Amino acid sequence: GPGSSVCLGNFAQLNSSGGGNYSWSPAGSLSSAIISNPVATPTSTTIYTLTVTDVNGCTSVDAAMVTIYSVPVPNAGPNLNTCFGHSTTITASGGGTYLWTPAAGLSATTISDPVANPTSTTTYSLTVTDANGCTNSSAMNLTVNALPVPKFISLDKCFNRSEERRV
Repeated sequence: GPGSSVCLGNFAQLNSSGGGNYSWSPAGSLSSAIISNPVATPTSTTIYTLTVTDVNGCTSVDAAMVTIYSVPVPNAGPNLNTCFGHSTTITASGGGTYLWTPAAGLSATTISDPVANPTSTTTYSLTVTDANGCTNSSAMNLTVNALPVPKFISLDKCFNRSEERRV
């Protein structure tokens, strides 16, 4: 029968009809091995064999393959510090397409290395989608430090203006 492809961690709905008693194998990753439409949650590509027995004891066998795609492994980069009003580049990896959230303070949300200039400390979440449509996320924290406030100290010393300097 027809198969399906899913990303690791997702499920596939197996569908069959036309019988009395159903027996799916292997049963370990199925919601039930004796119903017509079990949910499959394998961790690797698996071929499920279905044996259907009707009321007359006649049997028929079919198979369906569930292909498992691995998920991308994104890395949003290390946590960073910057000063208020200064920008810094976030450098991510993980392939595929990128989507950063929130968008506030970023030069772009769909590239691996946006320039960030948030007005306050922000946790940026990165979602990477690969060619199979599988997604995974990573996050990094960008701490925005306040600028130092210079404090001038008054000088109480008076200078004698009548004092001459000879060169």
